[in-house]
Amino acid sequence: MKMRSKRFFASLLILALAATAAWGCAQARKPLFPAARPGVHAFYVNQPGPTDSFPSLKLHANVLNEVSPLWYHVKKDGSLIEEPVPAAISFARQQGIRIVPLINLVGSQDAVLVDPAVRDRTIANIVNVVKANNYDGVNIDFEFIPEGNKDFSLDRDQLTLFMKLLSGKLHAMGKKTDMSVLPHVQVSASMSGIYDYGGLAPYVDKVTLMCYDHSQGSSPPGPVAPFAWVETNIKTAIEQGFRPWQICLGVATYGYDWPANQTGGFSLPTKSIDEQVSMKGIPVHWSNQYQEPYYSYRDSYGVEREVWFENAATLQTKIDLVKKYKLKGICIWRLGFEDAKFWDTIIKNWGKR
Repeated sequence: MKMRSKRFFASLLILALAATAAWGCAQARKPLFPAARPGVHAFYVNQPGPTDSFPSLKLHANVLNEVSPLWYHVKKDGSLIEEPVPAAISFARQQGIRIVPLINLVGSQDAVLVDPAVRDRTIANIVNVVKANNYDGVNIDFEFIPEGNKDFSLDRDQLTLFMKLLSGKLHAMGKKTDMSVLPHVQVSASMSGIYDYGGLAPYVDKVTLMCYDHSQGSSPPGPVAPFAWVETNIKTAIEQGFRPWQICLGVATYGYDWPANQTGGFSLPTKSIDEQVSMKGIPVHWSNQYQEPYYSYRDSYGVEREVWFENAATLQTKIDLVKKYKLKGICIWRLGFEDAKFWDTIIKNWGKR
């Protein structure tokens, strides 16, 4: 009897340990592709001309771990607009760079969440695209811009369910389920409230925390990604359920040009800003408060304008945060916009892949 009791209690202990392990796995997905160093991930956009992403991909392949091309767009009926670039796929594979396409919405169409038929069709189409192209997974970038009285934060549970269902399909195939989310601090709750960080964490392998556009075209002039705001949002994301090793810090490679003290700005790639500063001899200032450069100039119409932007110097401050909080790495928006020193900063900190 004593031996049987020992075996009985040993069996109970094994079951308890197994249950605890299963519970731990359910809290947040362990990475499918653990990295020896923080990862360098970048978004890719088709835009023929000087800001097309392909030349930058080719130049910096030895630094990149993963690329997320914006090639798939979900329509309101759940079908996909597809714009893959075979040459980019072939090149990335030759270089050993993971391909995790970014999938966004055509307009703020929440039928993909609230209509079960559209939701299931969308998931099936995404899974088929991953299978057909042997991608390493997908990055879901569903951003809903409020129109009228529509409050998309009410779709919070439906978005979490969408990610649960999609991740179940993709994880069964050994593929990644990544996601891009808006920050929660100082971002309209009607936009950012749809992301339930704690609810999403069990189903997401990597989350891009899009810590940019604190100031943007429709706001007055100001910093694009002020340091304190970025750090607060990192801490908030961790407090609300994402694990540090899930979080990829979104870093910008652009800025905004506004009429001084007014709204109505427009975005510019950092490399275009550098060219303008160099060509016109404009003095650039550094904000100690926001840890971001800015300058003023007068345009050809005599209008005073103000520019704030991200560059290699601001990248260093973001890399410091990745190190401090032991995050997964950086996610760059986007290839083709960056300044000349951008990649030197990454290599100085983390080396080449």
